[in-house]
Amino acid sequence: MSTRALTPPASLEELLLRSGSAALELSGAQQSAWNGRIVESDGDVLGLAHWDGTLHLDRESILDPVREMYALAGKHHPTPHLARYREAIATILHEHSHFLGPDGATQEAAREGFIRPGSRQLEEGVAEAWSQAHLNEYLHRLGIEKVAPGIDSFRTNGHYAPYVAAVRMLTSDLESRAALTPGTVLTALNNQTAERQFDVLSTLYYNSTRLPELEPSGPQTRLHLDYLLRKHLSTLDPLVLQPHPQATARAQAVTQTFLSQLHTEIARAESLYPPHPTHTAFAGIASPTATPPPAPGSTGLAPRSRPARNPCSMKI
Repeated sequence: MSTRALTPPASLEELLLRSGSAALELSGAQQSAWNGRIVESDGDVLGLAHWDGTLHLDRESILDPVREMYALAGKHHPTPHLARYREAIATILHEHSHFLGPDGATQEAAREGFIRPGSRQLEEGVAEAWSQAHLNEYLHRLGIEKVAPGIDSFRTNGHYAPYVAAVRMLTSDLESRAALTPGTVLTALNNQTAERQFDVLSTLYYNSTRLPELEPSGPQTRLHLDYLLRKHLSTLDPLVLQPHPQATARAQAVTQTFLSQLHTEIARAESLYPPHPTHTAFAGIASPTATPPPAPGSTGLAPRSRPARNPCSMKI
């Protein structure tokens, strides 16, 4: 199926009406929890995917730029103006990605999962990394490049730099270990809610080792991997307030150190067992059947949102 819209939305209102279905189709997720309601807000966040299924969007930073884009439809704009339009639509896609999930997923269960250590960092990092990776496809699906020519010809930095850097490295590492197509793991995580997102990540890591075939206490080892991953992602919070280049570089450095330690620990566990000639390295992407018990040090509840305090800086 083509990703280009036959007829672009003619207004902000029509764009918003089609924004949820376009995100759902693009992702391949089974459902969206969006209830179709949008609230225009003035606050501390650019966008918010509320637990009741309502989408909150900031008037000044999100809705007004898109209104301006449609008022000047078809005209050519300087790159800074296009960057404002692009980031506004990126926020809409980011927030819709929070609503995506498998059949039967509920916002209540997602909210319970979101407060566990590392879950907020993982969900925000996945939502932002996936949205950045698929933003041009989203723009094309909605025909926005016809409304604002050139909007798809460059990229912006976006938000949550340390979470995005860590998520990109973790998913790339898993894809390398399992010989998967780049982007496969990121999409699998994006199409889960916080209820199962961490379960999928830790299970994928466990299944990328020899251990599922060898050890009798496999679930306990998977829980340990889950704990280590949660602990690492929870350490990234102080980096969020740093400028984008420094936050990205620092998150990459600490995540590389973490991956080296994780690989060493996996290798040590595997070394306790003899080689298995018929071992298959990867068991595929599937949701686990059980949720690990909470790791120590649970965090407080925070909204799934894009912070207004972290404006994007353009990277051509």
